[in-house]
Amino acid sequence: MPGRRMLKTPNEEHLEYICRMAFLSGLVVTVGWLVVFAIMQQWTLVISLLIMGMAAFFSWRIAAGGYFSTGLMLAQLVHLIYAVLFCLLYDVPEAGIPRTTHLYLLTIALVGYINYQRRHTLAQMMLIAVTLLAFIIFSSADLIYPFARPIPYRLHLCLPLINAMAATVILCGGIAAMHVDFSRHSEKIRAIQHALYNHEFVLFYQPLLNAAGQISGAEALLRWQEPGKEMVPPSEFIPDAQRAGLMPAVGEWVIDNALSALAAWQRDPAMAHLTISVNITVDHLMKADFVERLIHLADVRSVAPSRVKLELTESVFASDIETVVAKMHALAAAGFRFSLDDFGTGFSSLNYLRRLPLEQIKIDRSFISGATEGPKGAVIAMNIARMGLELKLEVLAEGIETAEQWLLMQGFGCTAFQGFYFSRPLSYSDFRLFAHRNSPGQQNGAAAEVSQ
Repeated sequence: MPGRRMLKTPNEEHLEYICRMAFLSGLVVTVGWLVVFAIMQQWTLVISLLIMGMAAFFSWRIAAGGYFSTGLMLAQLVHLIYAVLFCLLYDVPEAGIPRTTHLYLLTIALVGYINYQRRHTLAQMMLIAVTLLAFIIFSSADLIYPFARPIPYRLHLCLPLINAMAATVILCGGIAAMHVDFSRHSEKIRAIQHALYNHEFVLFYQPLLNAAGQISGAEALLRWQEPGKEMVPPSEFIPDAQRAGLMPAVGEWVIDNALSALAAWQRDPAMAHLTISVNITVDHLMKADFVERLIHLADVRSVAPSRVKLELTESVFASDIETVVAKMHALAAAGFRFSLDDFGTGFSSLNYLRRLPLEQIKIDRSFISGATEGPKGAVIAMNIARMGLELKLEVLAEGIETAEQWLLMQGFGCTAFQGFYFSRPLSYSDFRLFAHRNSPGQQNGAAAEVSQ
């Protein structure tokens, strides 16, 4: 089932909170009408509400189980179907009494829009469109059919006022919550811009090692050190930076500082052999002058492009694949090297692999942990590694946390490794010390040091 997201950014958590509040508001309205219908002995309506409630509860159980986006769309669909049927069967316009149940369709569309902000999907966009179309149709036509069973007149008489008030309150609450979210988002964007221009970003370096446990390079990892606060991990600000279009600027800062570090390493005999890996986002890669800027930065910093590995994820290939391939070949011709990160977790066609100037694939940590949890996981990891080897690519196992995982992935043919078993991401000064202790000239590699 698609849509499972267990790790959430603060922004996503806030949007989920808004959706839950909308659900609770709808629950209050539903229970209220359930009581009214029961008092008036409208048992058909009571049963219909109970069926709708059970379906909605099932949808929210799916959402609570980790498939939030999918569960929320299912809940919207349930409420949409119920609202349409109620409008056609029971809330039928009559002399002086308009139909008003369709007003709730706006709240359903609002919840859909909030969910769309979390996760852009065609299914959610279509559901919003259908909901709004239904609202327009019911607002502009009476739609009275012979099969309709209008509710009693005295109940129908108070329905417009109650529905209008309830729908307005829910809509206002949703809009107010979205305003709070927008304000928070704007503040975060301003904070990111401030961090970029006031040198609050720092790079940490996670060692990359060979089969002997000797250091061969590092991956540059971005962190945000707000004054007087704890270090902020990228998962808490990168999504906001991407939505605001700031990633090209942030990405250029990362590349410039990573190349500066590499230039210093090249002047150190114990570190001159090291490579540096830098993550590239799709919006940065697709900048018109990305290739020229990168070549220029390498020239300005006097670093060998062959020491620079550009890490791309498979999501890059969901954009303009021809442009991506052309840019990769242009950079490869200049000497830069490419690594495909989180290999096996994306959706790109394997046919693209033969067209790309890749040197390395990185097996995602989820496959590494699964390899030691059971035979099926081991088979999957082994076949991913074998695929890379048959394509004449270096295979790096990331997320190594135990000696068992390290030895197992070596047996599968991996020749490069990364993970907490060897070292966590290190500050610049700590990384230099680590590199000197674990360079090829040293007798003991990082793995031997860890095991002691």
